[in-house]
Amino acid sequence: MVLFPLFTTARCDAPLPPPPLPSSSGGTESTSKSPPPPPPLTSPSSSTTSSNPPPPPTPEEDSISQAVASVSSCPNPGPLEAATWDVRRLTSLDTYDGLRVDISKQLSPFFAVVHSFHLGTTMLPDGRTSSYGMTVQMNDEEGFSMARVDPERGTVDGRVHKALLGGVAMGKLQLGLSQEGSSDQLLGELDVGAQTWTANLKYGSMGGGNMFGMNYFQAVTPKLAMGGEGMYIGANGNMLSSYTAKYSFMPGGAPGERRG
Repeated sequence: MVLFPLFTTARCDAPLPPPPLPSSSGGTESTSKSPPPPPPLTSPSSSTTSSNPPPPPTPEEDSISQAVASVSSCPNPGPLEAATWDVRRLTSLDTYDGLRVDISKQLSPFFAVVHSFHLGTTMLPDGRTSSYGMTVQMNDEEGFSMARVDPERGTVDGRVHKALLGGVAMGKLQLGLSQEGSSDQLLGELDVGAQTWTANLKYGSMGGGNMFGMNYFQAVTPKLAMGGEGMYIGANGNMLSSYTAKYSFMPGGAPGERRG
């Protein structure tokens, strides 16, 4: 009977086995025949970006860039007649004596009626101590219409503003009628404006004679606007002119103006 051991005992102090013998061709040749390292991996987005040029701008982006480039830093100064409104709010206070009552009624989103009463006053030019007037006003997206009736004096005042040419211009019509007819007036105006300027032409009848005039208001800098107005009144043959300069001390602040 032959017996085989189930367990073998290894000694810790036994010598290490010898290293394997090199091949007959040498280590240098084996190293040269090893495959080269793989190239570095790149993401699909970086390879696409480096190989393909950026797409050309779309027509919408091109039109937006052209519009931004054409915008001026000088804003539209508004109409010349509104240049002194901010100063008038401080220097021309709405004072009166007696009792004044205004009753307003909104009949629709576009139509309103106002009843005005003024009692116990000495400010009326014809010596009356009381007055009553009714005003009706209609507004829409393209302008407004307004009429005021004074039954005691027998006068009717009307005003119509209407946008023209798709909002490029604004047409204005002012009408005043009385029982005597001596103070009747009719005035038509045309406002035209662009990015940095506004202009106005007017023609009508006032005081028994024709009148015509024009004005121009130009933004010189983002804070400074200058303009002038000329008018001829045929009833007395007078020629009037005025000049306006408006300067804003801070963006959005109250402006300071000089007018001569």
